[in-house]
Amino acid sequence: MALSFALAPTLGWAAGFRLQETGNAAQGQAHAVVAGVTDASSVYYNPAAMTEIGTYAAQAGFQFVDSNTEYEGPYSLKSANETFAIPHVYVVKNFKEKGIALGLGLFSNFGTGTNWPMNGPFRYEATLTKLQTSTLNVNLAKKFGDKFSVAVGVDYMNSNVRYDSMYPFGAVTGAAVPDGITNIKADGAAFGYNAAILVKPNSRIKIGLSYRSRIKTKFTGDIAINNFPGALSPLLSSRGIAGDDYKSSANMELDYPDMLQLGIAVQVSDRLAVEIDVDYTGWSSYDQLQFKFAKPLVTPGGSALLPSTSVTKTDWNNVTAIKIGANYKYNDRTILRVGFYNDPSPIPGKSLSPRLPGADRKLVSIGIGVKATDNFTIDVAYARLISDTRTVDNSVGAPFSSVNGDYKSSTNIFGATVGYQF
Repeated sequence: MALSFALAPTLGWAAGFRLQETGNAAQGQAHAVVAGVTDASSVYYNPAAMTEIGTYAAQAGFQFVDSNTEYEGPYSLKSANETFAIPHVYVVKNFKEKGIALGLGLFSNFGTGTNWPMNGPFRYEATLTKLQTSTLNVNLAKKFGDKFSVAVGVDYMNSNVRYDSMYPFGAVTGAAVPDGITNIKADGAAFGYNAAILVKPNSRIKIGLSYRSRIKTKFTGDIAINNFPGALSPLLSSRGIAGDDYKSSANMELDYPDMLQLGIAVQVSDRLAVEIDVDYTGWSSYDQLQFKFAKPLVTPGGSALLPSTSVTKTDWNNVTAIKIGANYKYNDRTILRVGFYNDPSPIPGKSLSPRLPGADRKLVSIGIGVKATDNFTIDVAYARLISDTRTVDNSVGAPFSSVNGDYKSSTNIFGATVGYQF
């Protein structure tokens, strides 16, 4: 059963696998906008604020995320740069005379990607890892008087995952044979919900609260173990398989975390606004990753080449990030933005792996918004995300790989959004 460790992938991103990249006006001030958001991206950040914008509002944009990780241990390695284009689309209709607003959003708020060499020192633990999601979110907001709005919404999220690693056939056969290649591909979809509040105590202060629920997703897919050595051909033949590849259906569940943001925005002057947000993510929902395989494969000697169940304990921790952002109205058509946040890692040292070499991270961002016409806007933002060096000393990957060493990640994020409002 020891060989099951080679089939136990780990999921994640730098400080968890949550993505913040859902709008560029927000990105410019480090996403500290849950109270002060004033455009169609309110669908994501605080749908209660949809009641504060124009009769019609729409946005479409993208963010390019370019990330790499460096490893220092017995060897020096650098993961292949993984570049993701993350789109977002929002549409809002505000029925001002009724105090009601409807909003629709399409975005991605979870994702990850790492790509390590297929001949690296921990190739039996991780090579290629990918998680991609897309969420369709529908919201209804109601305004009560001039100072209070609430909103509720429904999320439908699609997910697909990919986990690759090499398989240690040499350890199975006791001979010098090439490694096998393990691929797991699966997808799933599930519903969640969200709610939000916006309070305006006076003309210069806004308080925002936004919550998104856990989304428990069931994945179905396949596992393929390729390049079986000739010594194991009789085992495949006994299953009626010609060739050197073995496949089985696979399923898993992933409980995406809930998220809560609380923020206060202050209009310091006619030109300057400042916001501070507290951002909670309930990562304790991700306590393990369990795969079930429909067709386990066991040698005559009792070694499980593919177990019926593979469980990886993760035991992540809930975390709280602090975000600070500001915007300055340079003139009637230009807004300048800046922001910073500190985001602690939810990953305990005992379960950290090169699939997710997560560490505490900090983001610094700048942005500019230009009012191209009376109704059209363009928002551009750049952010630099830098993680602390994370030293790993655990048994992940044992007995075939050692993942111990120092990991450091960095990410560049650039994006642009075109908006319309009247």
